[in-house]
Amino acid sequence: MISTSKNIRMIHQQHQKKPSRWMLLAIAQSLMWLFVLPIIVRPYWPYIFGSLSPLKAELVLSYTVPSVYIAYSLGMIPVYYLQHPFFEQYKVQEDQPWPWLHESLPVRQKFWALTRRTLKFSSFNLFVLVPILVVAKCHSARMLGIPPMSFRANIDIRVGTDTDETSDYLSAGWPGYSEIIMQQICMTAIHEFGFYASHKMMHVYPFLYKYHKVHHEYKMNNALAAQHNHPIDYILSIAIPGLLPSLIMQPHSFVMFQWFLWTMVANMDDHVGYSFPWSPVRWFPLAALTDEHEFHHSRNVGCFGSKLNVYEKLLDGGNRHYDAWVAKRMM
Repeated sequence: MISTSKNIRMIHQQHQKKPSRWMLLAIAQSLMWLFVLPIIVRPYWPYIFGSLSPLKAELVLSYTVPSVYIAYSLGMIPVYYLQHPFFEQYKVQEDQPWPWLHESLPVRQKFWALTRRTLKFSSFNLFVLVPILVVAKCHSARMLGIPPMSFRANIDIRVGTDTDETSDYLSAGWPGYSEIIMQQICMTAIHEFGFYASHKMMHVYPFLYKYHKVHHEYKMNNALAAQHNHPIDYILSIAIPGLLPSLIMQPHSFVMFQWFLWTMVANMDDHVGYSFPWSPVRWFPLAALTDEHEFHHSRNVGCFGSKLNVYEKLLDGGNRHYDAWVAKRMM
């Protein structure tokens, strides 16, 4: 029997924390996201955004979120369908069948009914609610005197119009690596605290949990669960923590795009149902594990953080409920 929480976590983290060739792949993905992605997209930035007003440019940028959700979900279909042993060895709830393969007809029917419900919620949240929130954010920033987000790429190309507003949002240059790294760290820390606090409140207060419990309809996660939220829950625990880093840090649009990618991949990885050792969002210190959020869904307690577990350690003294769950599974 495992005696301490530290030993429990060290054993159970072997897939996503243990040095291996898969960790090298995870690190390589992270380095490409940080250092190569800016080089790839920079030449295309003014062609995509240069002729758009600040509001339209931010609306286009916001479609990064549904794009990642759709692409990731579609990419997981063969994995879920084929049930190949190579992938199944990393399944978090390895002792439970996927609900769509369950021998019980009512369980299968309940899953497909939940899937249809997810498609309704995610379609409304991503394609109706997100644009409304982006418009509200842009108008709020303007009222607070916050300048429009910069879409400048420092490439000599005739773009946009000559209005003062367009001139402002095209004026700031393409960010260097030091600025990208600093802003990504700060934005992640701000978002993590916002999500941790709002997520915990959604569980503590019954008048809020009645909205958040929709997300917990998934006891065994798959990729679609990542955006299964009641609109009120989406605003309070997803959108507001997601908007705070932008308003506080005022990043360049590319930094925001890069952060959207990272955050959405982490969100999808939280709900994918597999603890893939090549995940680019799990290998580094303080990164939360995929099975921490799986535990949160299955037990509805603890693990309130998003990509990191730093605030859990600082404010809650760790994840004792999760550690007990892991200990029981390791016995």
